[in-house]
Amino acid sequence: SPPTATNRRAPGSGGGTRRVLWSFRLASELKGAMASRKAKGSVDMGYLGDEKLQKGKQEVVDKSKDWKGGSHKERQEAQKEKKKLVQKRMAKEQEEVSWKKKAGALVAVVFLCGAGFAQFLSTVIGAVQGTGIVNVDIADTAMVKTVLFSGEPWLVYCVNNDTATQRLPKVLEDGARTLSSNIGVNTAVMRCWDQTTSGRSVAQRFKLNLKPPLSFVVANGNKPRVVNLVGVGKIEDLEKRIKPALKVEAMKIDTLKKWPSLCTSRRTCVAIGHKNGAQRELGLTVFKPLLEQHRGVKVVTLDTAFWQLKLDEKVVATRKSGKGAQVFCLARDDTPGGNATYRGTFLQDLDTSSASAFMKACEARSGLMQLDSVPKIKARPSKPKKVAPSPPPRPRPAPQPTPKPERGSVDRVGSRDTLDNEEPLFEAVDEDESGEDGDGEDGADDESGED
Repeated sequence: SPPTATNRRAPGSGGGTRRVLWSFRLASELKGAMASRKAKGSVDMGYLGDEKLQKGKQEVVDKSKDWKGGSHKERQEAQKEKKKLVQKRMAKEQEEVSWKKKAGALVAVVFLCGAGFAQFLSTVIGAVQGTGIVNVDIADTAMVKTVLFSGEPWLVYCVNNDTATQRLPKVLEDGARTLSSNIGVNTAVMRCWDQTTSGRSVAQRFKLNLKPPLSFVVANGNKPRVVNLVGVGKIEDLEKRIKPALKVEAMKIDTLKKWPSLCTSRRTCVAIGHKNGAQRELGLTVFKPLLEQHRGVKVVTLDTAFWQLKLDEKVVATRKSGKGAQVFCLARDDTPGGNATYRGTFLQDLDTSSASAFMKACEARSGLMQLDSVPKIKARPSKPKKVAPSPPPRPRPAPQPTPKPERGSVDRVGSRDTLDNEEPLFEAVDEDESGEDGDGEDGADDESGED
C-alpha cells in the first residue's frame, strides 16, 4: 500500500535500503499526484517528467552510497591505505629519532674523549700522509753526501742498534712537516755510528758524540752543529735552536787558517778578490742575493792587496783584465784513497745576470779548468819604504873669536838655535807612493797564493 502520513518514516530512521525504497515510493506518489492534477486541469507539473525523475533517482542512489559509506570491500581497502600511511609515518619518525640518537652519541664520544679523540684522528691522518721524516740508509753514499754536503738544511736524528726501534721524540714526529714548511729544514734519521764507505762513521768524521743521544743540524756546507732535544716540547722552541745554523753570509779571509777552512776544504767556493773597500762592496752587492739559492757554494772575500793567491798560468790567462774585483770559482774533487784535486774558473763580467749563471755553473761544477797545484794564500812580503837621501850639510861659517870665560875651564857645546835648524837625516816616503807601487804589479801575483 502507498505510504501514508502515519507509516512514513524520515530518512535516516532505518537502514540504507529502506531509505532507497522510501525515495522510490515518494517519487511514485509524486508522479501519481501530478497525473491527477493534470487531469483536473490544475497546475502543469510537466517539468517533473520522467527524464528528470530518473536523474533525481540516480542522485538519490549516489547519496545513499555516501550515507552507507561504501561497500564492505571498499571500506577494507580504505582501512588498508590508512594503515600503510600510519606505518610510513611511524617509520619516518623512527628514522629521525635514530639519526638524532646517533648524532647525540657521536657528540657524547667527542665530548668525553676530548683531546684524546682529536689526537687519534691526527695520528690516523699522519699515518696516511706520513711524518715527513726521511730514513737515510748509511750504505747509500749518494744520499749521505746529499744530507751532509749539499748545503741544504737538514736536521739529523742519530740512532744505533739499541735506539733504532724506539719511538722518535714527539717534537720530531709532530713537527717535521712544520719545520719543512716554516724554515725549509728537512728531517732525517741516520745511523751516525755505523761505518761508511770511507771507513769512518759520521760521528767520527765530524768528531761528534760517540753514543746517543745525538742530533745535529747541517746547512750551507758547514760542519754539523749539535742540537740538544732534551726539554724541547714545542716546535717553536726547536726552530729557535736551529735558525742560527741556517744563516748565510759571505766570510772575510783575514787569517791563514780561514782559507782552507772556508774555501779549499769545501766542495765549491767562490772567492771575491779586491784591493779596496769599493771593489769589495760591489762584489758583495752582486752575490749576496744569490747566497740562499746556492747554499752549497761558500762565498768569501780576499784582500789581494795583503794576500797572495798564486794560480796556474793557464787559469790566470782566462781572467778578464780590469781594475775591478776579480771573482774565482774553486771546486774540490775527492778521490778515494788519494789526494784531493781542484778545478776553477774566473767570472768574466761582474753583473747580476752573469753572476747568477756563474753561481749555477760553479755549484754544478761545470765548465772548470783543472789546476795542477792546491791553491794556498800567503801574506805579501812587506816592502821597505823608500827613504830620500838627506841633502849634504851646508858649510858652517868660520868661527868667530870669543872672549875667554871669566871662570875656570868650561866646555862649550853650541847654542840651542843652531841645533834646531839642522835637517833630519831620514825622511818618510808618502803612503801614496807605496800604494802606487803595489798597484803597478800585474800578472798571477795579483790573485796569487800558495798552498
